[in-house]
Amino acid sequence: MNVLKNIFCAALILSSCTTAQNYQKGKPFLFKNSIELRGGNFNTDERNIAKQRLYAQLEDSARVFTKDKLFLFHTAIPAAAVYDTAYTYKSARNMIGSMFHLGYYQAKDSVIIDTIVHTALVRKRKSLLHLSWDKQQRVSVKYIVYAGNPTLIDTFSYRLNKPALQLLAVETMPKSFIKKGNPVTKGDVLAETSRLVDLYRNNGYYKFITDDLRMRGDTTILSLTNISADPFENIRLLAEANLKRNKPTIKLDMIINPLADSLRLQKFYISNVYIYPDYSSIDSLNTLPFFTDTTKKNYFQIRYHKKLFRNNFLLRNMNFKKGDLYRQENYAKTLSNFSKTGVWQNINIQTVERKDSVGNLDMILQMIPARKYGFEANIEASYSVNSNANTATVPSGGNLLGLSTNFSLQNRNIHKEGIKMTHAIRYGVELNLNSSRSNRIINSNELSYTNTISFPRLLGPINLLPKSWFNDGKPLSQQTFINTNPSYTKRIDLFNLFSAGVAFGNQWNNKINRKNIIKFPNIEYSYLFNQSDSFSKILLANPYLRYSYNTALIIGSSYSYSSTYINPRHPNRRRSFTGNIEESGLLWGRLGIFKKELRQFVKVDGEYTYAINNPKTARVFRAFLGVGVPLENNDTSSLPFFKQYFSGGPNSMRGWPIRGIGPGGKPILNSNYLTNDRTGDIRFEVNAEYRHDLFQIIPNQLVLKWALFADAGNVWNFRNTRPGGGADTLQFQFNKFYQQLGVDVGTGFRFDFTYVVLRFDLGFRFKKPDILKNDGWQIPDITFDHLLKGGKENTNWRQENFNFTIGLSYPF
Repeated sequence: MNVLKNIFCAALILSSCTTAQNYQKGKPFLFKNSIELRGGNFNTDERNIAKQRLYAQLEDSARVFTKDKLFLFHTAIPAAAVYDTAYTYKSARNMIGSMFHLGYYQAKDSVIIDTIVHTALVRKRKSLLHLSWDKQQRVSVKYIVYAGNPTLIDTFSYRLNKPALQLLAVETMPKSFIKKGNPVTKGDVLAETSRLVDLYRNNGYYKFITDDLRMRGDTTILSLTNISADPFENIRLLAEANLKRNKPTIKLDMIINPLADSLRLQKFYISNVYIYPDYSSIDSLNTLPFFTDTTKKNYFQIRYHKKLFRNNFLLRNMNFKKGDLYRQENYAKTLSNFSKTGVWQNINIQTVERKDSVGNLDMILQMIPARKYGFEANIEASYSVNSNANTATVPSGGNLLGLSTNFSLQNRNIHKEGIKMTHAIRYGVELNLNSSRSNRIINSNELSYTNTISFPRLLGPINLLPKSWFNDGKPLSQQTFINTNPSYTKRIDLFNLFSAGVAFGNQWNNKINRKNIIKFPNIEYSYLFNQSDSFSKILLANPYLRYSYNTALIIGSSYSYSSTYINPRHPNRRRSFTGNIEESGLLWGRLGIFKKELRQFVKVDGEYTYAINNPKTARVFRAFLGVGVPLENNDTSSLPFFKQYFSGGPNSMRGWPIRGIGPGGKPILNSNYLTNDRTGDIRFEVNAEYRHDLFQIIPNQLVLKWALFADAGNVWNFRNTRPGGGADTLQFQFNKFYQQLGVDVGTGFRFDFTYVVLRFDLGFRFKKPDILKNDGWQIPDITFDHLLKGGKENTNWRQENFNFTIGLSYPF
């Protein structure tokens, strides 16, 4: 009986709160810490971040360390030492110092120490059966930090005793991180210091460092130092002083550190530039023989063992030359240019001060070539559980497993110009795992070949554009590409499809995180043939599909822009935007060429992502809007099917399979000829996801993460596609679109292997746009039988309302 009692008690204590081990009997030990931050000018996120900073100020001996067991149980580790108040009060002082860095110079602290005697069941040996009750003196410490009012910046000025440095600082003052009226924080002071260092290093001051600058502050209250013979004036001055105490301000000056080395305050120029394009790890600059080419005006000296690269190719990627003023940004651009060619595996630029002339540098580029040929092979898989359609007739329904193999071969240095040619072959197959309900296992298969030729510079009409389009007149990471892509797809018992595409394009960066891509021309041809009777009946039952599924030719152009921004004040926040605009037939359609099959349309879309990343959690939000406008007024009044939008799947509406939702309020009919290939000309979608790290399965290699997500969106047709007109629930209508939004919620686990993330998501269709009852909301009709009970009806309900997906990487 005692054994059963001990087992019961052990289960009870393990499933409750944190327990302590290896403490000294009869001595108090630290069991719990809590921190309360009162006052201050914080929003919710800023207050949470400030509290994390305060927790980080705890001394190691003032922390409570815990470890997880079996995901649920928590045990205090290591041996609980005897409590010492000295570490508590030192931690409190650390917290006040941390508040100084946030601009709260009047912060105060209070510490509440509480010791309670707690009777706990503890293990005497390793076995759970050897338990006994013991009295523990547990100490709980509560830190209360009173932030008070932040010290605001009254004035800020540069007081640099070198005219050239002063002029540069004043000219760029609008970019300063120090703003009048803002709280003075350590982060802003460091950011402003770094900004000035970068500014000076980009204007020839090669040796300038952060230690050469110093921020000076003055918080003197003038009202307390003025003496007046008028007693009423003295009362006014005292009142003003009290107001200053309640709203403290500070005057800031940026000065040159008096201890700065004068040699670091002079400009440097580039004397010689040496380029070693086939350097190796065993080479020495002085001992091994090199062939040398000297370019025009002796701007560069190219030294090599073998002529693997043409000189013009090397010089196009250089952003500095002999005689130039040293600029740090040109140093970084040159490194980036050579790195992004993909021709070298390692690139280094040495800067050597010349001993024979002060203020001159030799620049030495050492580049180790990569292998000329590269080969890659991989396997991709995706899985989706769904039962939207009758899988006996429609290969799109059921539990789908997609498998594909990819092989690519690349030559990285054609014609000694860094020109790359890539050959890629892909074969994919889609399997219907509900083979017991279908007359076949294979739904479709696909074979494609892609050839890409990439030139490491801009070629073609783009060179006619004004230089103001590019950063400093010279774009970064220049690339011109030619893509050719024939493919063959067989949708078994539906149709065969042959597609081919050719595109000529340019890619460049205005800035490091600003990418541009232009395709002109962009030609795509899709030939649909061998259409089965089953497919014809599907088109008859779904009239909107016949406008999309037909042979189509596209001749047009496109432009894409993407950017990423990280807030320097809040580096844990990241914003990214991607925008695309594409047209077909605007030029060729007016010339009357290829009238029969040429499609005319304009398509515009944009995606915005906002992420807040904390040490163990993240909140990520995404919004997508895309609109395609068909320009014909004939029987093909929608985009070609391979240009239409779709939603659903592991990276979209996760409660639906790929192409499984929409268009609009398309109802589910009792028909044997339904399809899950639901596409449209318009797509709107918003997503939110909360991510949380659970624990490390393999330290520094594999982390288990959990996520909670919600998605809302749908696709619509731009025009009325009903034969003969009339009300069309598939067409986008602004006053009804919010009623036709699908909504799903779900959860998932992520296995983060550092280099790749394996993701499992389960989504539930909270609101279904294809159901009229309750406007599609599921809550009123959900029962426990639906969720938990067996039987064909309940099983079908779960398959039609839940969707399970497997994906690689994060969805956005």
